[in-house]
Amino acid sequence: MNDEYNIKAVVLAAGIGTRLQPLTYAIPKEMIHVCGKPLVQHAIELLRHATKNIIVIVGEKKGALMDFLKDGRWLDVDISYRFQEERTGNAAALYTAKPLIDGTFFAMYGDEIIEPKDSVAREMISLHRTSKAACTVGVSTVDDPKRYGVVKFSDDRINEMMEKPQTPQDLERLEVNGKHYGSNGLFVFEPVVFEYIEKLRPGRNEELWIADAVRNMILDGKKCVAHVHEGIYRDVGTFEALLEVERELLNRMI
Repeated sequence: MNDEYNIKAVVLAAGIGTRLQPLTYAIPKEMIHVCGKPLVQHAIELLRHATKNIIVIVGEKKGALMDFLKDGRWLDVDISYRFQEERTGNAAALYTAKPLIDGTFFAMYGDEIIEPKDSVAREMISLHRTSKAACTVGVSTVDDPKRYGVVKFSDDRINEMMEKPQTPQDLERLEVNGKHYGSNGLFVFEPVVFEYIEKLRPGRNEELWIADAVRNMILDGKKCVAHVHEGIYRDVGTFEALLEVERELLNRMI
């Protein structure tokens, strides 16, 4: 077995899914189906091409998700769980995994669709190691950068990352060759990221954001690189996005 399989992966699945209410009153947003599978299953099937050790971060009302995933053996992975007491941002959710992390690790949002699944995680860990980076951020081109953690990079190296930029000045500054690249929710980190989360001050909505931790790593001279994904990426956070990605994936199957 390749040494990649000793790496751990953290799946962030503690969010409420406000934009998908009232559906998420009944089920966790990560349990919403796309092409016959819950979103969280899509995430785990991507990660298992590079690791068998999965830590799922959950919060209140996530019992259905844990009942579905169980210990992960039926998905050919080993799943453990950590509980986020208070929903205070995705960086706070990631920090709950700290006691279980002892080396390089993946992190992924549990409600993203990235296709094809079979290569992206291996490509990212290879880039991360070759670059000797502290952080590797998966990025995709996005049409509405105001909804994403936007990354500006030259070659592979990230020069700046900003969570949901809003002003015309910020949006113009963050362009790369006339495009905006947003975080697609897949990362490779070294454990040093936890030191930066510990120092974070609340940002947008008074929450702690991974993008802000990465920004501070960059400002501190830590090497952070971007992995550009050319395939399908969808943040399934709205009903429109849910319908769009379902249609797109089904069309590819025909």
